[in-house]
Amino acid sequence: MVTQQPPAQSSLSVLSTMALRNALNELIPAFTAASGIQINIEYGATAHLSERIRAGARGDLLLAVAGSIDELIVEKILNSGSRVDLVSSDVAMAVGLSAAVPDISTQDAFIATLKAARSIAFSKQGASGMYFASLIKRLGLDEEVRAKATVLPEGLTGALVAKGEVELAVQQMSELMQVPGINIFGKLPPAVQQSTVFSAGVFRETVQNAAIATLIQFLQTDHAKRAFTQQGLDPV
Repeated sequence: MVTQQPPAQSSLSVLSTMALRNALNELIPAFTAASGIQINIEYGATAHLSERIRAGARGDLLLAVAGSIDELIVEKILNSGSRVDLVSSDVAMAVGLSAAVPDISTQDAFIATLKAARSIAFSKQGASGMYFASLIKRLGLDEEVRAKATVLPEGLTGALVAKGEVELAVQQMSELMQVPGINIFGKLPPAVQQSTVFSAGVFRETVQNAAIATLIQFLQTDHAKRAFTQQGLDPV
């Protein structure tokens, strides 16, 4: 499973998007058992992680939206050429387990569902939330949707559905799957869908290049791909 063997005492500091949390929580113990490399990982929305990094936060490896990895490479915070694409994720919607399932099979049906919903939750800083905010503006629904929306600064929108606080949650499929007690009834239709690629990028200051290479190699194994797929992520 892990073929390259760095020094036994290696440890890595990883900053990761929330979208990968469930899969990584399953994969990291197996990786450490096989390699001896300890992983210290912090999760957050990509935009929030980028803010922290630009303010001086550092680690060895960043797992985040591909576009943000590219920006930090241009800013010479991450190593040039270090981006490795791992998975992609689509935006999906969820309701409560006992709620009627809305129709979002077409763009028109999706718009009708947004108009009919009594309350909606999306995130402010996550990739899906920022896309959804741009989408409702493009569709001319910004004012109408925001009037009944809960916009989370960070976190899992499905949790509000599970608690009965909102009717409809919008987020990456992999993030909705982290919340028990909800019905993830579908992805946004193709006409309004955006697939987000999540990638790895290496901090320039790191001296743990062998351990990083071993981790990235592991995240591209068939074992890792199966774990990603089970959590709503599509290996690339």
